[in-house]
Amino acid sequence: MSIYQPGIPTGTVNLDVDYQNVQNNFRQLDTSFGVDHVTFSNQTAQNGYHTSIHFNPFSTTVTNPPNNQPPVVPAAVAGYGQLFSSQINDGINTDTALYFLTGGNRLMQLTRNFAPVALQNGYTFLPGGLILQWARFIASGNTGTLTFAAAGVIPFPNNCFIVILQGDDNTTANENLLVTARTPTSFSFKSMNSGKAYTFLALGN
Repeated sequence: MSIYQPGIPTGTVNLDVDYQNVQNNFRQLDTSFGVDHVTFSNQTAQNGYHTSIHFNPFSTTVTNPPNNQPPVVPAAVAGYGQLFSSQINDGINTDTALYFLTGGNRLMQLTRNFAPVALQNGYTFLPGGLILQWARFIASGNTGTLTFAAAGVIPFPNNCFIVILQGDDNTTANENLLVTARTPTSFSFKSMNSGKAYTFLALGN
């Protein structure tokens, strides 16, 4: 394996002697460039194209404990946007999320530390760090409390801003159907029906 040697060529050694070190440096440059690109030595039309993009987290749960929220961010540069990743641990997962910082120092979280679930009971993330989730459930009484975990979705790490509840079959009336309380982990409801199907839509962060 080639190892890049700074200062090659030295200028003090004839190139007919130093040329092997120069060749080794070019080989190592080709190898390093190939981490996220089609290599120089790959003679195709895609030579130099990106294959993927690796980010070193700008901050981690070690450098910014305990959960790296809000993350440490780069200094804003007027007129330039900056894309970077940061590690977060908000009780869902310890993983990385992607952020964009504008030249005007406006920070936007683009992803979360979980994969969206596109099922009848599921959840996704929205720009800004928001979480949107939904589920269908059967009410066992006229009043009750449903935990998000019991519905097959996830608790909100911080806040549950709103829960919208409605009947989910032709025999369930929406009249007098109320969400009486909500927390990051559950919501309570009241209805005129018992043993009926409902769906909810919840938004939080």
